[in-house]
Amino acid sequence: ELFERPKQGFAIPVAEWLREPLHDWAEDLLNESKLAQDGLFNAAEIRSIWEAHLRGDGNHANALWSALMFQSWHKKWM
Repeated sequence: ELFERPKQGFAIPVAEWLREPLHDWAEDLLNESKLAQDGLFNAAEIRSIWEAHLRGDGNHANALWSALMFQSWHKKWM
């Protein structure tokens, strides 16, 4: 039964990671003044989503992860 079944994915706890071990890294990348300076995202909206996530008002990990990956890439390459 364990061997003869379809493949299954597994979830990673990104939501929790963003609140705990990755918090400082994410906070730096989602800094409102840096976001506003770049002018690529609506800084107030990103901060609102980030703060709601930290308060536990929903799981915004997918949206935040996309923004974080872009910001990380932008920081390194632009």
